[in-house]
Amino acid sequence: MKSIHEYLTDDYNKWGECPYISTWDGSAYQSVSFRQTIEDVWNLAKGMKKAGLQNQNIMIFSDNSYEWMVIDLAVMGYVGTCVPVDKEWTAYDIGHALSAIDVAAVFYSKSKESRVEELRQNYPNIEYFCIEEAVRAMIEEGAAIPKEPEAMPNCEQTAMILFTSGTTNIAKAIPLSQANLFNNWDTLFARTPMTNQDISYVFLPLNHVYSGVANFLYTIISGMQIYLCSDIRNVLPEMMQVRPTVVCMVPLILKRIYEVIQASNDEKVKAGILKMLKGIRFLYCGGSFTDLYIKKYFVEQGVHLLEAYGTTETSSVIALDRLEDTNIESNGVVFENLDVIISEPDADGVGEILVRGGSVSKGYLNSPDNNAEFDQNGYYHTGDLARMDATGHLYLKGRKKRMIITANGKNVYVDELEQLILENEQIKKAVVYEEEYHICAALVSNLSQQQVQEYMDRVNEKLPGFKKIKKFHLKADVLGGRIK
Repeated sequence: MKSIHEYLTDDYNKWGECPYISTWDGSAYQSVSFRQTIEDVWNLAKGMKKAGLQNQNIMIFSDNSYEWMVIDLAVMGYVGTCVPVDKEWTAYDIGHALSAIDVAAVFYSKSKESRVEELRQNYPNIEYFCIEEAVRAMIEEGAAIPKEPEAMPNCEQTAMILFTSGTTNIAKAIPLSQANLFNNWDTLFARTPMTNQDISYVFLPLNHVYSGVANFLYTIISGMQIYLCSDIRNVLPEMMQVRPTVVCMVPLILKRIYEVIQASNDEKVKAGILKMLKGIRFLYCGGSFTDLYIKKYFVEQGVHLLEAYGTTETSSVIALDRLEDTNIESNGVVFENLDVIISEPDADGVGEILVRGGSVSKGYLNSPDNNAEFDQNGYYHTGDLARMDATGHLYLKGRKKRMIITANGKNVYVDELEQLILENEQIKKAVVYEEEYHICAALVSNLSQQQVQEYMDRVNEKLPGFKKIKKFHLKADVLGGRIK
């Protein structure tokens, strides 16, 4: 297995002048070559080391960007450990992450300035670098250093730390090595052979292992070109323009595309969208359940839709549909390089999914209950329930623990939100659930609707967008009444 440095060195020689990363400048896509990108990675790594960041945990708090990708590769390949966090996180969320691990520096986009100012006050010993202002200068400083940057010496050491939800409890920090991250490449390539002729369109957050690995990291192996989405509202028109051949999709966006097709009275528009979709060689869809009727519709239209199932703790994919597989009811076929079993199946064969293999994290950092998820036999206990047939098809049935996986693939832990709501002693009961792709709550309290609304607004201020409680139903607390 090669390292990030070895892949980049190969890329520099094979595809140097080929376009690699394309971003929208407000009027058109502008491309940066493999050669320029890799030189920026190498020079940034030298600049970071000069700034004293070697062997440190370095956080990225930013929207997707060219700079995000350069920072990620520079840190993981040459400097230390990359800690990318969700762009929607509040300072409150980041504070919980910082209670789990030490971070030496935060690279943030200017749009996060107000949240970073709050962090500066609470964590003054951390260095803060505005990406738009500091990264180019750091690259130039590194370029003035004549020698090449030394690569990280061991592919088994932690290259990236990702986080679980962690809103009211300490977030669980998931360490992943380069060996973990690259482990599934051969199996994925055997199912979906991506090449330097492919075009990847990226709209999912790169801090998610799903997009960050399949949509980005694996491009340094395949050589495919990347187009970054300019705005989530522009996904469909940009895909029509870019004509990608590889896309990581989530059920919510797929459903919206389906609704656009169904709502259109223009047959040419429908045909155009479907033609674009059928031009995608590998349309992965993961992060949540795909509604069967939507999956069936696109497969029948000739779209190469491949449902994927995975977790952050397993460096993303555990199971993936096979091309031309007629079984659309399963949630993918388990990867051959992984040891996947169903633990304690019931009479219907349904039990917890356990995974063992080279892509599996060594276990949460600084977590006292590590053995609950990572057992002594090397299996990661996913908490997901499923049955598996003799051909390796997985059929997901839900969660062993109470967690909502939103339609865009985010994890929302119900217990955490309920605990946060119940900090108000006048709210006697709180049940958080999902309704029409939104987080909702059923509450028991004798407070007025207005009082509860004001309190819920304050609760939502602590939460990133994907966790915000969009609607609540209030029931009076009559003789200790219960929510059924």
